[in-house]
Amino acid sequence: MSAQRFDRIERVARKVRVGEEPSLVDEYAIYTIDERLEMFLRLRQRVIEDRYGTDPGFERVHSIARRP
Repeated sequence: MSAQRFDRIERVARKVRVGEEPSLVDEYAIYTIDERLEMFLRLRQRVIEDRYGTDPGFERVHSIARRP
């Protein structure tokens, strides 16, 4: 994996008390729906590459039903 593939991540640290952590809804509310979708798709692609090495595409699923 090359380092150029990934976008730069801004390093941000916040100090909060236990029980006063912001919710994920609040964290992502500042982004538009398109930005959130783009973040999700990038994360999904990274997970797929880590797990399978490549994009597996559509997997075929077969089921066999037996009659009594």
